[in-house]
Amino acid sequence: MDNTVRVRMYRQGLGDCFLLTIPTGKARPFYMMIDCGIVLGSSTAAVDRLRAAVADVIKTTGGEVDVLVATHEHWDHVSGFVQAWDVLKDQLKAKNVWLAWTEDPADKQAAKLRAERRKAEEAMRMAVQRLALDGSVRTAERVESLVAFFGATGGSTADALGNARKLGVGKPRYREPGEPPIALPGVEAVRFWVLGPPRDEKLIKKSNPGKGDGYGLDAGPGGSQQFLMSAMAETVDADGLAAPFDEMYSIPLARAEKVGFFGERYFGATVDEGIYDWKDGSAVADQSWRRIDGTWMESAETMALQLDSATNNTSLVLAIEIVATREVLLFPGDAQAGNWLSWQGLKWEGGETGPGLLKRTVFYKVGHHGSHNATLKEKGLEMMTSPELVAMIPVDHEMAVKKRWGKMPLPDLVSRLREKTGGRVLSVDDTVKSAAELGAEWKGFAGEVTVTDLYFELSF
Repeated sequence: MDNTVRVRMYRQGLGDCFLLTIPTGKARPFYMMIDCGIVLGSSTAAVDRLRAAVADVIKTTGGEVDVLVATHEHWDHVSGFVQAWDVLKDQLKAKNVWLAWTEDPADKQAAKLRAERRKAEEAMRMAVQRLALDGSVRTAERVESLVAFFGATGGSTADALGNARKLGVGKPRYREPGEPPIALPGVEAVRFWVLGPPRDEKLIKKSNPGKGDGYGLDAGPGGSQQFLMSAMAETVDADGLAAPFDEMYSIPLARAEKVGFFGERYFGATVDEGIYDWKDGSAVADQSWRRIDGTWMESAETMALQLDSATNNTSLVLAIEIVATREVLLFPGDAQAGNWLSWQGLKWEGGETGPGLLKRTVFYKVGHHGSHNATLKEKGLEMMTSPELVAMIPVDHEMAVKKRWGKMPLPDLVSRLREKTGGRVLSVDDTVKSAAELGAEWKGFAGEVTVTDLYFELSF
């Protein structure tokens, strides 16, 4: 028997995988697994570490978790349900599987959002191919890195969520924001409050914080990227990605290359004596700078960012309250601005509110690997006023740089987290070898820290 709450963050790489151990007053504690994934393109060694994390969950829990949570449909949160499925399907069961209402196949609003997302995803995959063919290689790479959040050939996020559902003993539960606090039989020590995702689609599609409510990077006036997945979906026709003009008003590229006028002025086939470099007056052979045949595709990157953000905003957000002390452990998935804003208006019978839960937060799983739009300021972190606050960031900065996400985690956010917590912040890629190395930084922390090559664990 143990009175200690433990939060274990696995160190598989850029992705989320957590195991919570909660006392029940009996010999067996309550186990809760939250997400299991790693970003697409991770090394073989990182995938091996993810599989090692799964093996550790099975060993620690005896092959049964009380609740399995998949926060949202992104590869870096659910890939393990594909990459380690050969082990999971035979060795792990979940008494309960919790997903957000946005994943409920019987929910009409959820079905509409999923259909829009699928078609937008299809458009973005086609855009990657078209951009590459048109020579916009770097843009294609950036768009592809965002589309990768939905998986690849041989395993999609939909496949992963389907496998997660199969691990449940019964039917999955689709959680709603503001539903009555969840008290599970035999687990009187804690209760669970569902904060998100919101039902308001405008908030689901609001990715960036408003001016002054972010750390270091603001979206400007209004702070909202207007995101219409239905508009994206309309770029896909029966033959693939639609061009901006009908065929009857277009000259096929292969034909245009052989027409003298276009060859001289757009493809550089010959040097027209009348075409000169505007800088020095010399004749120019390469006329490719005049071409705009791929320009209409440049919006694909913005569309991909918005698709990514809207999916993050479907994250299931849980505030886990320790009943005896009223302290809160906050797990927001990758919730972004609109999801966070929706918590401000949440109220429950008995007087509990979203802001009240934030005020009592003592543990914060930093959202979206510490990105600029996944932790609000005045309506988020600054509301977490507990002097006991600690934070964990599931981020591997080296991998983020390889993915061209150089400010993940955002330095201004990390700096403020350290100020708020008195230095009690752990990232997956931290180099500490033992709890003793944390030294003076962690003075005042009433719990314990366990450091291994496979995970960091906080004990409260």
